[in-house]
Amino acid sequence: MYIYCMSTINISLPDKLKEAGEDLVKAGFYSSFSDLVRDSLRNSIEKTNLDQLYLEAKKDLKTGKATVLKNKGDVEKYMKSIR
Repeated sequence: MYIYCMSTINISLPDKLKEAGEDLVKAGFYSSFSDLVRDSLRNSIEKTNLDQLYLEAKKDLKTGKATVLKNKGDVEKYMKSIR
């Protein structure tokens, strides 16, 4: 059994942004404005995490810590080396 704790917050939005969000709810893309905000926040967090991984990989590549896998053979060889 899962128990979800929900917090209530108050946010300020420009009128046009609020209207655009309400239009998405009215069109049936979201069940409520809260659902839209939760989904948008999750997407933003996921994008930020992926961006961070990208930056770390880019840094590792620049410093020679990364392994570049260019084809299936490279991937298979790498996977065998880490087993």
